Amino acid sequence: MYLTRWEERAYNGEYGEALAVAMKLLVSVGEVLGAERLIDVAHVHVSGISYDNIGDAGLEFIESLYTMGGRVRTYSTYNPSGTLLGGQGSDGGGFMEKQLRIINALRGMGFTESATCIPYLVLREPRRGEHLAWGESSAVAVANTLYAARTNREAGPVALAAALAGRTYYWGLHLDENRKPTVVVKYSGTPLDELYAGILGYLVGELYQGEIPYIDAPFTGRRSVISLCAAAAASGNTAMCIVRDYSPEDHGRPGEARDKLALTRRDLEEKREEISHADISDAELFYTGCPHHPKSFLQELYSYIAAKAPHGLKKPMLVSIPGVDARDEAVRKVSRALARLGVHVLPGTCLVVSRFRESYRVVATDSLKAAFYLPRRHGVRVVLSTIGEYVAQVKR
Repeated sequence: MYLTRWEERAYNGEYGEALAVAMKLLVSVGEVLGAERLIDVAHVHVSGISYDNIGDAGLEFIESLYTMGGRVRTYSTYNPSGTLLGGQGSDGGGFMEKQLRIINALRGMGFTESATCIPYLVLREPRRGEHLAWGESSAVAVANTLYAARTNREAGPVALAAALAGRTYYWGLHLDENRKPTVVVKYSGTPLDELYAGILGYLVGELYQGEIPYIDAPFTGRRSVISLCAAAAASGNTAMCIVRDYSPEDHGRPGEARDKLALTRRDLEEKREEISHADISDAELFYTGCPHHPKSFLQELYSYIAAKAPHGLKKPMLVSIPGVDARDEAVRKVSRALARLGVHVLPGTCLVVSRFRESYRVVATDSLKAAFYLPRRHGVRVVLSTIGEYVAQVKR
């Protein structure tokens, strides 16, 4: 791999041990993949910072970079943690203390307070054509699909190295030739809301792993496209789609494609039944916010539930939002109002990377990303449901 003079010096340790570790990791990965050089990145977003996911080994790696003097060289943010950012949550085996050590090490290295999987909505909007190094799968798919920014899905340690170096390897979706659609998926039916857009994404990810699908379908809005991206990234590691009318890189359906698939509402209904492992009456709670909801969603949710279930819910609802909003007074106020109705807000975390799900066996959700990971990682059965369907079932 070609390295500039500065990169050579950094690689050889002339600018500190932490930077040398980061450079050697980036160069090693890049050379294995065939990258010819490194490129500057405008924003790094690191995944894998929940202690529930990375354990003591991950904690020690992050702290070691901090104690070696590691400091970020570009705008850098991080994914949800394993506990609430208000100082509450499970502390079995020192869980909370170790999670806070991870966050403190990231802060010490210069990471921006974040704890969210939607950095594109609440922190910094990606620009078309700029290079990123993001680790969160759903955010990678959204950045490439809706913003035409350029990022591969980076493993947690590689993204962390990119933050310290301000660079990543020039390969994959950073290159023009790798950003063209390879398969076509045509959906005929009414516009897809967030739930059914997620089901479509789940199906596309399963069928076309490693491909860039061209999605020819109507959607109710950008939230639905985000749901599509998150589901496809979960079920098939899909890092980019071209979505008709939404993707800046949409140049029309490709004339040549390796495969073409036609779907109807019936196909999505059948997939919904296949994914659901129980009946909604068996659900012990409802979970939404995977990916996180922006804080504006909380007021929308309060208005809806106050109108539909003014006496509250018989079973709880959990909502994840970015940790960066945890101290917002308006967020705290609406969170208290929601709590009186049986809805509890989880700032900076989610069921997938935390231990909140340990008390539950059946969870209803409108998130296909959560529906993919909860059964596989935690043995939790899921039921696909809209918020409206759940509220109608459990209102007092």
